[in-house]
Amino acid sequence: MSDEHSPEYYKKKFIPLIYLVGGILIGGTIITFAADKMGIAEKWGFVNALIFALSVAVVKASAVIYIFMHLKWDIKLKTISITLGCTVIFLIGMMALTVGSEIDYFKPGHEENTWNHVSQPEQEPVPTEK
Repeated sequence: MSDEHSPEYYKKKFIPLIYLVGGILIGGTIITFAADKMGIAEKWGFVNALIFALSVAVVKASAVIYIFMHLKWDIKLKTISITLGCTVIFLIGMMALTVGSEIDYFKPGHEENTWNHVSQPEQEPVPTEK
């Protein structure tokens, strides 16, 4: 029983996990950087490049959360799963609002929406005295 809690036991068990997570982080960063340098947004389109980059980021974040936040050893994942699910839904909603606000036809002043501003009549210039 005492052998399971010795420093050597933890070194044998956790050092490889730390290297694994470090490798995932470095590999994900290299993949994302290489994809940007290859011009993935121009080849696949902005939305597909965004999905690819966010997928790599999710893999990296999942590795960190699973090991460093001790989810691997948590027996009941109910609370953290609900919390992470709500966080992901919130993130998707905020990203939809942020990216969706950049679409031109939703912005005020265009003809095809109800945000048209009343045009102001042109005013004559005020004569100045010489």
